[in-house]
Parts: sequence; C-alpha cells; structure tokens
Amino acid sequence: MPPFRIRPLPLSRSCAALAAAALPALSALPAGTAAQTLKTGDVAVLASYYEIRGADCLALRAPRVVITQPPALGQAHVQQTRGQAGASGRCAYKAVPISQVVYQARQPGTDVLAWEVKYQDKSLGTRHYNARVGVTPAP
Repeated sequence: MPPFRIRPLPLSRSCAALAAAALPALSALPAGTAAQTLKTGDVAVLASYYEIRGADCLALRAPRVVITQPPALGQAHVQQTRGQAGASGRCAYKAVPISQVVYQARQPGTDVLAWEVKYQDKSLGTRHYNARVGVTPAP
C-alpha cells in the first residue's frame, strides 16, 4: 500500500464552463467554498483549472498556476495533467490540459495556502485563490 492516499475534491458547480461562446470555459474550486478535512499523510487535489475557447471548443494550454503562500503544516505543488472538460455545455467531455493544486497533509492542525492562476484570455487575467485545510491525526 502506498504511504498516502489521493482524494480529489469535487469541482464547484458555480465554476462550470462559461456559456458565452466568446469566452473560454474554466474550472476551479473557489477559495472557501468547501471545508476539507484530511488525515496526516493524505493527498488531495484542491483545485483544477483549464481553458477552452468557446467559439470552436479549442482546448488551450493549461493556465499557469503559482503557489504564492506555501502551507506551513504540509506540502503543496502544481501538477500538469490531462483530463476532460465538464459534463455540460457545448464542449462537454473535451480533452483538455489541466493544472492542479495538490496538497499533502504532514502535521495535524489548520493549514492555509494561496495561489494565483494566470489565464490566456486577457478578460480573465490573473485570479487569486486560497484554501484552509483541516488536518487530523491518522489512526
């Protein structure tokens, strides 16, 4: 058995693909929308981001994500992967490159981290997010 478990967080419904054809689709877990409690050693995907140009469903490169405030009690990193766009809208299930914020719980307590996401679409620009993660001792 690996030394940790991966438990992805669900994406927020409020960040479903944008309906306007001129804007890209995006996906994210906004800061503070869901309280997450982990056990020491757990690994969780805190947020996933992608962009799709709505006019022709063109998958753009994954947004650039940078950890701006590292966690004090755990570790966080940005991971690049591939996945599918959300299940609704004109571009449903489109293969897209994804940037993910991944957190590994190391010590019990409440941890805080922050990151920024830079989108290719200038109208979206750069967005700032943060998360508060509760960590309990592993049994």
